[in-house]
Amino acid sequence: MKFRSQNRVIYAYVAIIVIQGCTSVFAASTDVTDIPFEHLIQTDIITASRIGQQISNAPSAVSTVTAEDIRKFGYRTLADIIGSMRGLYTTNDRTYTYMGGRGFGRTGDYAGRVMLLIDGYQANDNLYNAAYLGNDGLLDAELIDRVEYVSGPGGVTYGNGAFYGIINVITKKGSDINGVQTALDAGSFGSQKERVTYGKTLANGLNILLSASRFASDGQTHYYPEFDSPATNNGRAENLDDERNRRFFGKLIFDKWTLIGAFVSRRKSDPTAQFGADFNVSPNWIQDSNGFIDLKYDADFNAQHKASYRTYYGQYQYRSRAVFTGEFYSEKNMGRWWGAEAKFTNTSIANHKLLYGVEYRNDYQQDFYLPDASLEHSQYLISGYTQDEYQWLRNVRLNMGARYDYGGKNATFVSPRVAAIYSATEETDVKVSYASAFRRPNVYEKYYSDPSFLLPNRNLRKETVDATELVIESRPDSQTKIQNSFFYYTTQNLISASEVGGPGIIQYGNWDKAITRGADIELDHFWKSGMHLKTSYAWQLVEDGNGQWMVNSPRHLFKSNFSMPLLSNQLYLGVELQSFGKRLSEQRNDIAGYSLVNVSLSSTHLIPHVNVSATVRNLFDRDYAIAASGFNAQETILQDGRNIWLQMVYQWP
Repeated sequence: MKFRSQNRVIYAYVAIIVIQGCTSVFAASTDVTDIPFEHLIQTDIITASRIGQQISNAPSAVSTVTAEDIRKFGYRTLADIIGSMRGLYTTNDRTYTYMGGRGFGRTGDYAGRVMLLIDGYQANDNLYNAAYLGNDGLLDAELIDRVEYVSGPGGVTYGNGAFYGIINVITKKGSDINGVQTALDAGSFGSQKERVTYGKTLANGLNILLSASRFASDGQTHYYPEFDSPATNNGRAENLDDERNRRFFGKLIFDKWTLIGAFVSRRKSDPTAQFGADFNVSPNWIQDSNGFIDLKYDADFNAQHKASYRTYYGQYQYRSRAVFTGEFYSEKNMGRWWGAEAKFTNTSIANHKLLYGVEYRNDYQQDFYLPDASLEHSQYLISGYTQDEYQWLRNVRLNMGARYDYGGKNATFVSPRVAAIYSATEETDVKVSYASAFRRPNVYEKYYSDPSFLLPNRNLRKETVDATELVIESRPDSQTKIQNSFFYYTTQNLISASEVGGPGIIQYGNWDKAITRGADIELDHFWKSGMHLKTSYAWQLVEDGNGQWMVNSPRHLFKSNFSMPLLSNQLYLGVELQSFGKRLSEQRNDIAGYSLVNVSLSSTHLIPHVNVSATVRNLFDRDYAIAASGFNAQETILQDGRNIWLQMVYQWP
């Protein structure tokens, strides 16, 4: 389906929404005070600069998804949430889900270039620098309070890897649960999930949240024409799409202390036979085990001087089993790290809000255990940063900062940022910013060695980005927010994989540069009746140093989410439209664009103590595919057709 034909779908959808918005049948429902939009505008965010500030004061463009959005649209994973956000997209190759932002989203690029935080803790692992977004992710969607997306480099406050943007997931507190929840889910492809969550504020002031869940799915039978021969089951991969996971999460808040811990173990079979494995031969699975503990103490010396101290430990293990030309192959990789940070804020100087801090991270284990060799590595990073938010004039704020990272020749970098925020009126802010960031090559890209598909490159250098961005934010009334951004990025020494030495043999190298230019717009509007519309459109063009369009980088992304109350607010209907323009495969062939419609119906008050929801994704059962990675024999990977997910949550009285 070409993008031109998608426009008719978009126009019809928007027209329906406008008609619904003008209908007065719901006018007597809820009062505007029940709608949290003004509160949302005034909500403090910490992602943009680590200083709590209103969204309108942040130096970058900010988008959020709340717990209410997650419930109303039936999002099950962080990938679902991210896929709904301005300018972002995800692709799934039947083993992992990859995130694309600012036009970069090559399938198989584990590192990505948007940093993932969980309550401020950097959740990317230290082997592949990967962010886990699907059933391999650390969190159940029901435990998320909100997700913040700040576009643009965040090198000043987050350093290595905060390249094209930052996503911070803020989890719920025990008081948000206020009791015991048990949840039972079931869905297409033989999928089921169970969850038990306890949350409470105890008499001694301890705020506690504990949760455990289990997920299982039988998966589907997949057909791949590249393997269509009698010797390979005529291209049918059977009983090789199953998935299992276990999750545990805990959050304790007492006085000024916060302790958070999470763990997930996920096993997924691979029906695509990546890396040249024997097709339709079992076993062929991967297993990811990921966890962390994060301890934070917030100190208030006085009204003008505050501090925050954090220490953390994380680990990640990768295991795989597969058969290659009849021989059994296994792999086990292990990463461990710890770190500490101290940051301080000072508002004692008139019109200045100062932030400064130091951070140390020790990746003391980065090991690959292969059948023929063991590769053991470690690295560290020492950082110092400072930032000043200066109220220069009554309606002009300046945000200036820099960070110095030191960790050897591939991790020594100064990340500056300069931003100006001009409040043209009480309703309109104009933000102009320039920032730089870097990402050093991860150990997989640089050192991993398997002569059958991946060669090491010990000369691999860090990649850097220089970004200029203009943001115009308007709040024409208390129920509406419109945000526009225009951006231009120059990426130097882009790290990317390409074939060397023969078909199927790849190596990571530094490309000359890549240029990103684009613009996006987001509209967020609440009606007094309780209806809510969030719509965004992004145009982004990414070209390499030769002027060639980058792989798996759609130029057009349209998102629209509409929800409305039914039956006197006992039910909520959520309708989501996502349209993506065409993109290129690894073979530089066109992959057609597509449009998807998802529908969710949820209830919170229809049955006492019970919340129920039903979600249908890909309502019209569209056939669509994404670009496969260089690890696959396939050029494209067909995605899921229509699928259904049912959930029942019981809140114990």
